Amino acid sequence: MLRECVRLAREENRLVVFLEPIALYPMRDLHAEKDGAWMDVYPQANERLGFGDIGVTGEGTDLAILTYGNGVYLSHQARKTLAEDGLAVRIIDLRWLAPLPEAAILDAISGVKSVLVVDECRRSGNIGEALMTLLAENGITRSARVAAEDSFIATGPAYAATLPCAPGIAQAARTLAGRAS
Repeated sequence: MLRECVRLAREENRLVVFLEPIALYPMRDLHAEKDGAWMDVYPQANERLGFGDIGVTGEGTDLAILTYGNGVYLSHQARKTLAEDGLAVRIIDLRWLAPLPEAAILDAISGVKSVLVVDECRRSGNIGEALMTLLAENGITRSARVAAEDSFIATGPAYAATLPCAPGIAQAARTLAGRAS
């Protein structure tokens, strides 16, 4: 993505803002200590992630999770729990937030029963609202949203108190799918 951002700035004279969730910098493991499941190989120089391309993990039809940044990591953690519950989930990493890749999003959620939006930013005034609007405008009514609370973001040990978490995502997904426990 960073290569594409540089290309967009140089070749198309676009103003580009690249966001990275610093909380993921030290992450290596996804489900258990030393599993290395969050590690990925850096793409080769000739590989391109184009403007508006999204990432899709899984082919599940029970639920699609629309997310970005830390939400991708947390949703992958929740996906394992949901699979153990018999829910087939696909995770859609938005990657590009403005403009939203609406056609790609709608294509990626095609054929799923429910859509869960996971937004690590505050509930009010963020991308989650735009995603919920996109879903509603396209007749997708079996949807819900998990977002951070409208609050200041704490530091230190309380940093995650207001943020979404993998168990919360899994519970919202179960509820949406009609399998609340």
